[in-house]
Amino acid sequence: MIIAVTGATGLLGAALCRHLVRDGYQVRCLVRQNDRSLLGLPLECIQGNLQDPASLDRLCSGAEVVFHVAGLISIGQMPESDLWQTNVVGTEHVVAASQKASVRRMVFFSSVHAFEAVPPDRVFDETASPATRFPYERSKAAAQALVLKANGIGGLETISLNPTSVLGPWDFKPSLQGQMLLDFLAGRIPVLTPGGFDWVDSRDVAAAAVAAMTHGHPGEAYLISGRFATLRELAQLIGKVSQRPMPSRTLPFWFLKTITPVLEGWSRLSGRQALFTREALSHVESGHPAVSHAKASRDFGYKPRPLEETVQDMYSWFLDHYLK
Repeated sequence: MIIAVTGATGLLGAALCRHLVRDGYQVRCLVRQNDRSLLGLPLECIQGNLQDPASLDRLCSGAEVVFHVAGLISIGQMPESDLWQTNVVGTEHVVAASQKASVRRMVFFSSVHAFEAVPPDRVFDETASPATRFPYERSKAAAQALVLKANGIGGLETISLNPTSVLGPWDFKPSLQGQMLLDFLAGRIPVLTPGGFDWVDSRDVAAAAVAAMTHGHPGEAYLISGRFATLRELAQLIGKVSQRPMPSRTLPFWFLKTITPVLEGWSRLSGRQALFTREALSHVESGHPAVSHAKASRDFGYKPRPLEETVQDMYSWFLDHYLK
């Protein structure tokens, strides 16, 4: 069985490809260029991108399942037009190529941020409204809507997976979360914010995606969550496994929101990613303590591993690849 994957060189794509190869599938990946994240894996690489329909046709030809993982992630420093072109228009192209190739099922990697945040006294599940506040959130909500609307057209079944904040090994780029770990270890994060996120292991998301090839209800979305932890708790876990000092001072949101415009301006001038942006602060302030994965657990047996295991394995991987 041929399995096609976009976004294979990112954190989730790398975990997914390894899971598929381990399970004996014939994997074909769309890549812009050969990448070290795929070195040594027995898979086929198709040169191309989401704006190149011909390369998507080659990717999907003869494939039974398409995993659409590719997309842009932003915490507020990327033009909305760029996000829309990749996350929405690019997804339209993948759907069209999948239908043209008579693909049986497309599994779309969306995000928890495709949903509007709900109050902390409510369970956060798939009944939440589509997100509308920030450009990245709007692009993911729109892409998810078009994928689910395509279900059943041309014989294509579609499912959306909505991971929370992803951590894990094989983070070659690195991701925003991987860079956060490196910044913690290098002492580049001097203070913490209040609040936190639900954190999920990339390997658990990959396992959920593989299960979704044959399980789950077409035309529906599934939240893939792990465990909520504040940034202070996460820093303490990183400090425990690395035996390195971590920041302990937490600044209030009102103060961080006051200085954020200055930090964003400095970021634009210096070309460096700002630690705090208005969008990032909004996400951590609204980070929900009870993002439910009950639907995924019921429909395809999803079960996340302990956060402590994820942080240990992530640190060990970065120690081998970035911290020598």
